[in-house]
Parts: sequence; structure tokens; C-alpha cells
Amino acid sequence: MSAPSEEIKRIMEEHHVVGLAAAVLKPGGDVWTGGYGWANLANRIPVTEKTVFRVASISKTVVATALMQQVEQGRAALDQEAGELLGFTVRNPKHPDKPVTLKHLLTHTSGLQDEYVRFVIDSRTENPPKLHLRELIEPEGAYYSEGLWGDGEPGDPHFFEYSNTGAILLATIIEKLSNERFDLYCRNHIFDPLGMADSSFNIQDIPDMDAVAVLYEYVEDERRFTVGTDDFGGHKPNATDFSDYVPGTNGAIFSPQGGLRTTVKDLSRFMRTHAEGGALEGTRILQQETAKLMHNTHWSGNRHEGFFRTIGLQFMITEDLIPGKRLIGHSGDAYGLLSNMYFHPEEQWGILLIMNGLHQKKDASVFFKAESELAGLLYNTFLK
Repeated sequence: MSAPSEEIKRIMEEHHVVGLAAAVLKPGGDVWTGGYGWANLANRIPVTEKTVFRVASISKTVVATALMQQVEQGRAALDQEAGELLGFTVRNPKHPDKPVTLKHLLTHTSGLQDEYVRFVIDSRTENPPKLHLRELIEPEGAYYSEGLWGDGEPGDPHFFEYSNTGAILLATIIEKLSNERFDLYCRNHIFDPLGMADSSFNIQDIPDMDAVAVLYEYVEDERRFTVGTDDFGGHKPNATDFSDYVPGTNGAIFSPQGGLRTTVKDLSRFMRTHAEGGALEGTRILQQETAKLMHNTHWSGNRHEGFFRTIGLQFMITEDLIPGKRLIGHSGDAYGLLSNMYFHPEEQWGILLIMNGLHQKKDASVFFKAESELAGLLYNTFLK
């Protein structure tokens, strides 16, 4: 079946989408991919299946996958205390007797809030990197803030708090357990085994900088798009000197909470791996029972205007994108980008959408109209 290109373009025009990369995983493993619009407005570079996007919070599913590999190897347990693994105290001062576990971090029930931006910016601009994560987490740390912790006890389901900070802790724990830098760990144990050659948490790994999509934010008052991030002008930024870096020091350097750069073609392989229970074309990166555990419900409630209603181990669970279909995956929303990666593990199909900018306000629904309309169109065309 051919792609509904004209209808896709109509939806993009209606919602002022700058560029779109899309993929559909069909039962049986076949994948359709398509690129529309512009990766770079100034240079008129079109989006293709090889366009590299910073996909925002979909990155967290890679973090969770890496951590669960370490759990499978017996190096950690879900109920293990994060501070025990990191080598410094990770406790909410309001509940000092309650440990913060890996499961709490994976389900956004640790109580950690997002008072982390200045620390991340400084971590990423230091060259060579010297900052230690304890400077953010410990009360005597230079970047510690009382707003870092919410009021709830760790694990209390009534105090779900979506936490980018938690992903930073998890990445640092992965380094500590594996003795590998986070970006290299993901390359060696996830990206390379799955044939994801154009995926990395380190911009230095991207061979063609002109392939990197610029992310655009819409300025309502000026009625125009401006650059949100990733406008590299075809040139790589200066490389970070990691010669003295000790793994387990500071995973924030790699922005694990949202800094994965990948293509829709690569990301479809990662999605397919999870949809098919942790293996792809004979290469297994997770045991089937581990993948199932990650996709099972570990928290349910109603926060963020209904967006987070059910969650597994970093994987969101929703029936709102394709009504009546219980899908597993994650979304991303940062610097003007919107991304969606959702799959149906029982029927083994999935949908990927990556948009590098649009002009649209969110209404009362869970997803933006552009997301829902595009996902519905692809589902009805290829999967229904």
C-alpha cells in the first residue's frame, strides 16, 4: 500500500509542521518510512529517513533498556537503593528514612523534581568535565536546591512527579555498574548490536552534520519560527576531552533525559526490538521476560492533564493515540520538537512520528492534534 503523501502534507500544512519523519512497523517486521518538509529551513534541506533528530524524552526508553541489561546481569536489582550504587546519599530530606530505589527512578515516583537545568548546562559546557553528580543531589552540593525534592515519600503512588533528573541518576548508575561512559555503553550494547549506525548520545558520533535537523520553536507574537536548538551550521562543536573522565561521575554530560540523536529508520529498529520482546533479527539485547516487565503497568493515576495515566519502567502506556489500542512507548517534547514512539506488543506493530517544529496549541486532549491525526492516518492506511 502506498503512503498517503498528499494527506500527510495537508495535515502538516494545517498545523504548520516544519518537517516530519515517520515510520510504521507492520506485523511481520516490514517497516515503511517517509520524510516530509524541511530539516533545515534556511538551507532548504529536506527531511528523509536518514535525517538525524534530537528526539527528546524518547531517550529515556534507551536509558531504561541499558539499566535493565545491568539488572539482567545481576549487577543491580530494581529494589536496590540508588545511593548505594552511586556511592553517595540519595535521600529526600523530608523523608530521610525512605530509600530511593531504581524502580522509583524508573517510574517517576522517587520524588525528584526538575531543579537541574543549571547543573546540566554547566556539565555539558565544562571541557574537560569535572562536575560530580553529588553536587546536584547532596544537600551540601553547589547546585543543590530545596526544590529538588517534592513532598511525597519515595514510592507513594499519589506523588508521581515526572523527573528528568531521575534519568540523569540512572545514566550515572549505568556508568558506575558497567565502568563505561554512558554514550559508549549505549553504542556498544544497544546501537551497534541493533544496526543503529546513526544514533548516539554524543554529537561527535554523527558523521554528517548537514543531516542533523534544526529544531524550531514558534514565536506567537512574531508569527514565525526561530531556532530552538541543533543549528550547527554543518560543523561539529568542539569535542569534549574525556581523557580523565571516570565513568559513574556525571551522566548529565550526555543529556540522557532527552539528548539521543537518531533517525526514524534507526529508531524503528529499537521500537521493533521492544515490540518483539527484546530481540531483533536474531540479536537479543534483553530477555523476553525483562522486556515484558518493562512494558507492564507499574504506576497508574492521572497527572499532567491526563498525559501520564499509566507507566511501566520508563515506558508510557496509552490508549489515547489510537483509540481502543493499548500502546507502549514514549513521547518527546522539547525545543519545538514533538516525537512519538508507540507499539502494540501483542500485534507487533508500531508508529513513529518526529516533527522538528509546529505551530499549534494543545487543547484538552492528551496529544496534539497533529500527532493524533498523523498517527490515525498511518494506522488506517497501513495497519487497520
